[in-house]
Amino acid sequence: MPGRADTAITEYLQINGYHPRSSRHGDALCSYVVQDLVDLCPSFRKAAEQDRIVFQTNYTITPDSADRWNIDLVVGPPGEGCFPAEHRLGPIAQGDPGEIWVAIDAKTIMTEHGKARRNRQRDLNSFQDILHRKNRKTIAGGLLVVNIAKRFRTPLPRASGELNEHRNIERLVEEIVAMMGALGRADTVATQTGLEALGIIVVSHTNVSGDPTQLITTHPAPQPGSALSYAVFQKDLCEAFESRFAGAK
Repeated sequence: MPGRADTAITEYLQINGYHPRSSRHGDALCSYVVQDLVDLCPSFRKAAEQDRIVFQTNYTITPDSADRWNIDLVVGPPGEGCFPAEHRLGPIAQGDPGEIWVAIDAKTIMTEHGKARRNRQRDLNSFQDILHRKNRKTIAGGLLVVNIAKRFRTPLPRASGELNEHRNIERLVEEIVAMMGALGRADTVATQTGLEALGIIVVSHTNVSGDPTQLITTHPAPQPGSALSYAVFQKDLCEAFESRFAGAK
């Protein structure tokens, strides 16, 4: 079940670079994931073609509560007044859902891997916990882009132009893959905690103009068919959607 998001986000970073204070790369990644679901998941495509689902990026749930959370990608039945939709990705319209059927936390670790990996692990745990307490049927997925380049140019004003050297980067990425792989997984609605889908995309991106950006598929990146590969992430999302929402209205 091949997809495009892993190669597409690599091409996006090559052309546009990366800035930690911008949501553009995350929005792009989420749009690629939606396109893959439409192309590769028959039940998802059918729901989109029948206007039974819409997607939205940077969607905030319960903004006035302690459970406030900005979700990178949500999919669900269109909310009141959602149609007609001006923007579509193929058959699926963009708009605010009335209920969250699918939610994806799409994050990156581009530099400072030692600190960022713990933050991402906590984020994913909190993310699925909040969503599942609100609706046990919601499909919670995590997608992580991890940088394995030996150096990275930060665009932040405090250190603009500086190159961070990533020592022992292969070991760090291997540890990140193992750490994320140990996160709890929810296989069925009856499972109380865990993510329904989790994937890791490994890239080599220096953020230096002229340097090539590459998608890494060799070790320590998840191997084809492994639980954290992007293809299996897509398959897990599709199977969960099929079992929970294929016939829903």
